[in-house]
Formats: sequence, structure tokens, C-alpha cells
Amino acid sequence: MCFYDLEPGGPAPPGALPDGPSRPAGLAPWQASRAADHVERRLETTIRVVDLARATRLSPSYFSRAFKTTFGLSPQKYVVERRLARAKRIMLTTNEPLCGIAATCGFSDQAHLSRVFRRRVGAPPNAWRREQRQAAAVF
Repeated sequence: MCFYDLEPGGPAPPGALPDGPSRPAGLAPWQASRAADHVERRLETTIRVVDLARATRLSPSYFSRAFKTTFGLSPQKYVVERRLARAKRIMLTTNEPLCGIAATCGFSDQAHLSRVFRRRVGAPPNAWRREQRQAAAVF
């Protein structure tokens, strides 16, 4: 009969993982690039994890875990961050109204853009746009 020491540093039972459950290693460089390109090309549309997983030849559940390991964000949060980055760029370089920017960036409407923008940036989009333009004009 064999007893295993469950103390740290002691022998572990056969098949036991010493550091807990295994984690996905992350996406391969080609998979990360393909996923990021897929998101950038389709920001104005609905982006589903299933489609991203299919583009990288992974199952949706494994893809989600590997994506988070690689990018530090869940696929959904990454998409929102990319949409906000595009919205900011458009706000700073054009005079397009917020309703048009919202549609271009994949938000359902201007209110959705404003709600997400305020939550992530801490200011409403128009106020942020005004502040950024005034700061750029000073320099």
C-alpha cells in the first residue's frame, strides 16, 4: 500500500497536476494575428466568438481561454476596446456626428456608444472630443 504525502513539496498521486489545472498556452502568432485582423475588418458588424474560433481553427471554449491568455482581455472586451479606439480616432480626425460614429464602430446606436464610452473613459464622447481638441490647439 502506498500513501502519498499531501504536504507541499511531497510526492503527488499519479496523474495529479502539481500546480492545479492546466491553462491554455495562448494563441499561436498566426492565430493571434488572424483573430485581431478578423476583429478589425468587422468592427461595424456583430462579431461572434464562434466566428473568431473558426478563423483560428479552435473550439470556441478553448479559443476564449487562449485569447484571454494572449491578449489579456476576453474576446468581448477586446472587441469593445477596439471599437472605442476606432471611435476616438474618428472623433479626433473628423466632425462626423456621434450617431454616424456609433454605426461605423459597431455600436447599436449613439446611446450605446455614449454609455460604453462614459463607463470606460469617464467622460461623455462629446465632452471628451471637445477637451482633446482644445488640448491639441494649445500645443
